[in-house]
Amino acid sequence: MFWLYPKDKQEESDERERMKKGIHTLLSLCLLMGLGSASFAADPSRPPNVLVIMIDDLNDWVGCLGGHPGVKTPNMDRLASRGMLFSNAHAQAVVCGPSRISLLSGRMPQTTGARDFKQFWDYEALVGHNPLPLHFKQLGYTTYGSGKVFHKGFLPGAERDSWDHIPDGFGMPRPDEPIHVTWHDGMWDWGPIDKPPEAWGDYRLAVNMGKVLRESHDKPFFIMAGLLLPHVPMHAPQEWFDRFPLEDLELPEVRTDDLDDVPNPEIALVFRGDPTHETVVEGKYWKSLVQAYLASTSFADHCVGRMLDALENGPNKDNTIVVLLSDHGFHLGEKQHWAKRTLWEESTRVPLIISGPGIEPGQSEKPVGLIDLYPTLCELTSQPTPDGLDGHSLLPLLRNPGVNWPHPAYTTYEEGDLAVRTEHWRYIRNVDGGEELYDHRKDPNEWTNLASNPEVGSIMREHRKLAEKWK
Repeated sequence: MFWLYPKDKQEESDERERMKKGIHTLLSLCLLMGLGSASFAADPSRPPNVLVIMIDDLNDWVGCLGGHPGVKTPNMDRLASRGMLFSNAHAQAVVCGPSRISLLSGRMPQTTGARDFKQFWDYEALVGHNPLPLHFKQLGYTTYGSGKVFHKGFLPGAERDSWDHIPDGFGMPRPDEPIHVTWHDGMWDWGPIDKPPEAWGDYRLAVNMGKVLRESHDKPFFIMAGLLLPHVPMHAPQEWFDRFPLEDLELPEVRTDDLDDVPNPEIALVFRGDPTHETVVEGKYWKSLVQAYLASTSFADHCVGRMLDALENGPNKDNTIVVLLSDHGFHLGEKQHWAKRTLWEESTRVPLIISGPGIEPGQSEKPVGLIDLYPTLCELTSQPTPDGLDGHSLLPLLRNPGVNWPHPAYTTYEEGDLAVRTEHWRYIRNVDGGEELYDHRKDPNEWTNLASNPEVGSIMREHRKLAEKWK
């Protein structure tokens, strides 16, 4: 509670004391009755702190999600073991800029028109609407941001106004000469670089945010730490590449006939500067790319661990909500595709973990979206939720991961397309009207398109109806 217009000092002091006592009474009742978001605050005299760790281009290759058998992510896994793992979480857009705008605004791309890489307030629909960190800043939180949070960095506007402090956490070393080939204006290179971890902005970000987490604070803090890896170029110190010998690596399982039942697959596979699967296979790059992705993910996990260790060894561990997420997924050959920009599972699915005081460990398989983070954090911290958000608070699932959840997860790339993810099904409507339907109970790789199968006609009709919401 913050008083912007105090009268005189005695009146202000008396009013503060009366309101403080009232808040204590209300929160105590909530704790006893098991009602309201206040039950998630370890210290009822102040709202919880918030730490959001954002990882760029991380798919389900995380130990707790089982996306690849050789992955090593002990720090993300320990966070999942202490909080709620949302194993069916999805981005609302499958490219960095639009996904981050959606996450930070709490609004769908269809609402904002954000499908490209402009700044937050350059979208007319977002003028006057505060992104998530700025909302908390204006509520009295001290905000820290660094690394890749907004796609446009920390330029003047919402990107800069959201933060009280911007610790160093930027930059990535490059080799003197490309280690492999370079696609997409030089972005696609990969391999180890003989430099210490401190040369990476991700590592310095983790160290600097760790210092913040170890300190005592007079006010609650709101931190967003954006790690760049495993985004291309996938360079990490040699030590992390050594953890994944090429001869031991397993490649993703890919069928040569996978796209035979997909209407106009070229819609998803159109070349946008990323390598084609044919180029990767013919150039014999597949194994080294998988190695680089695993090494980069493991290095990102190490940075996550630095922040978690700092939190757990400092004074804020019992009153801090921790969220870990990625902005979208990433293909490494699955469905004969590389990178993102598709409406298939590899591109939309993301890690999402929420941990903190009062949150029991568990796993929910209900479909949720990054768009749900804004209202969730408002409710978890007992802060007002802005009007006009498209997401839904995840508190019901944090209390009971199997509770009835009527909300599908929606994802879009181009205007006119849509993916609808329910608990067991993925429905895709492409821009040309082509449809796909996959049963994830039997077909987690989405190899068999059931859209034309009359046996699932009722499922098709149900998902078409769900898709009408964002037509």
